[in-house]
Amino acid sequence: MKSNPFMIKQREIGVYIAVLLYCGGLFFKRVNVPFEQFWLNKVMMFGALLAVINVLLDSSMKVRQWILTIVIGGLLLIDSLPTGNHELLYLFFIIWSCRNVEKDRMIRFVFAIVLFMTITVAILCFAGIINNELFIVEESRERYSLGYSVWSILPFQYLGLCLIYLYNKQKRIRLSEVLFLNVIAIIIGVLTDTKSSISFTIIGTFTLYLSCFIKIKKWKNLRWAIYLPEAAASVSMLAVYFYAKGNNFFVKINNILNNRLIYPAIGLKQYGVNIWANPDFEMIANADEYFGIDNNYMNLLIAWGIVGLAVVLFMYSYLIRYCIENKNLKLLIIVMYMSVIALIWSRLLVLIEAAYIVCFSNVFSIDRQKKWKSS
Repeated sequence: MKSNPFMIKQREIGVYIAVLLYCGGLFFKRVNVPFEQFWLNKVMMFGALLAVINVLLDSSMKVRQWILTIVIGGLLLIDSLPTGNHELLYLFFIIWSCRNVEKDRMIRFVFAIVLFMTITVAILCFAGIINNELFIVEESRERYSLGYSVWSILPFQYLGLCLIYLYNKQKRIRLSEVLFLNVIAIIIGVLTDTKSSISFTIIGTFTLYLSCFIKIKKWKNLRWAIYLPEAAASVSMLAVYFYAKGNNFFVKINNILNNRLIYPAIGLKQYGVNIWANPDFEMIANADEYFGIDNNYMNLLIAWGIVGLAVVLFMYSYLIRYCIENKNLKLLIIVMYMSVIALIWSRLLVLIEAAYIVCFSNVFSIDRQKKWKSS
């Protein structure tokens, strides 16, 4: 029986409020609004605190789940201490609190929040209330921010909205809807000069559309996909290593990927690799200069250290396993797709662009489904 998206248990209300506060604070940190970052961080922190309180008031977890919670939470806490940036820890608390909430309903809730805020920002931007900043990059590229602090935020935020929208549609996806979504993606991509976002949206949306006609009989044959994030991270490190050594092949790959290898190589040389987060690391994206490690795996390795990268790889591998266990093809495609494009995209962990990561909370749930052996 299909669940009513408007009916939630009374004890879950606090979890939804926590997610709303976290998503709202994170969203407005990326928009050209006169809000102090300090207060937006406090909103996110309050949301995370509320999430923890809701979990503690709920029924207790099993010993092994508490051990996993303490290990992951402790590692993220220690990892965040050198930089004072606790966003990854807050995200963990939010995910943790969603452990006994119906996952598809929560995904729809995050989608609704982001869609409402995105439309609001668009209206305020074109009304002139929010600044639509123009960036001149490489002396010729005109890139409009469309109300956000950086030109690349909206294109990939829109990609996340498209993927989650089509996921929520399940088998009712229409080709006309896919075409309409891609027309908007092209407009956004042209205004922000992010051609890659156009390609990603077209490939992702059409793949989800075609998935409606695919049936998988032996799900256990897809277990290789569990190690896709680790494989992508390994490829990233090897590519950067060979590029730094001056390998002609990888120099050409760097040119094709619009300097996706040179910045990680510079970052490794300048900041090195630490076990914990690096407090000196900073990405720059403005009209005067640019230094951005768009490869998410290398970004995590340099900025958040070995521990941060290891936790994220574990999380994404679990998400893929979760999809296989539950025979959820559309969600599996989305998670795998995001794992692949993370090779040239640095927003793998932004909840408002990847609402599906709340499914990781199933690892902390009390009544975790046991489908792996029978699939």
